[in-house]
Amino acid sequence: MPREPDERMTVPSLDKSLEAIRREIDSIDDEILQLLERRFAATGRVKATKTHDGSIAASPFRPAREAAMLRRLIGQAGTAVSPEVLVRLWRVILSASTQLQAPVTVHLDVALGHDPVSRLMIGQHFCGMKVGVHGSPADALAALRTAQGDVAILGTGSDWAQAFSPAAKGSPSVIGTLPVISGGSPPQFLVFGHAEPQASGDDETLILCPEGAPLPSQLLWQAVSGRFTLASLPGFLGGDEPLLRDHLARSPGAIVAGRCPRPIKVST
Repeated sequence: MPREPDERMTVPSLDKSLEAIRREIDSIDDEILQLLERRFAATGRVKATKTHDGSIAASPFRPAREAAMLRRLIGQAGTAVSPEVLVRLWRVILSASTQLQAPVTVHLDVALGHDPVSRLMIGQHFCGMKVGVHGSPADALAALRTAQGDVAILGTGSDWAQAFSPAAKGSPSVIGTLPVISGGSPPQFLVFGHAEPQASGDDETLILCPEGAPLPSQLLWQAVSGRFTLASLPGFLGGDEPLLRDHLARSPGAIVAGRCPRPIKVST
């Protein structure tokens, strides 16, 4: 015989169940807001400490700490929150925290500034930050010489290398790459700034090699910028590291372009 419908699960009872779930969501939202208030209050204390010791003058960015934080959160989340959603949410929080410490302008060249797809990715990473568009990669890098708290974002394969001179006063270095989550290919963008390089636990050292110079043997990736090749070596390598020392000795004109966290590898 056909089963009689369960009269207990009527439309009014379903409505009451849905309303209860909505009240739970509202309660969770209230808790999230309170936690954000606590977090931004802690950021204020960080600013006060950095202002006192003078460390905020160079750059409010801490790429190594941010990378370690995101890796930890992605590992804790497991499958409950996708890495892409988690990174997007925390980049909003981290960008707001950075701007609480100091105003920041993100400098782009005109090619990125007028490309909506690139602007979207950069805007999601540096949420709410002021953007300055310059006529060339060289102009974007030059802007950082007098604004050390700012960053410049340039296409990895754009013609930035000709204007890159780490020895010049006020010149930036590469402090990060985008996207944050690894896709197994060279990064689309390089982040230039004055943040102090620090090891994050999974890092790369970037070497800029002039045309014709031999490339390192242990490459993570390489990309061409004009007459130069940018090569990535595994690890946070100091000048006394044999891998870095030997390569610089074999490649006249090669220079260190930066040390930064590697993109986050996510298992599928």
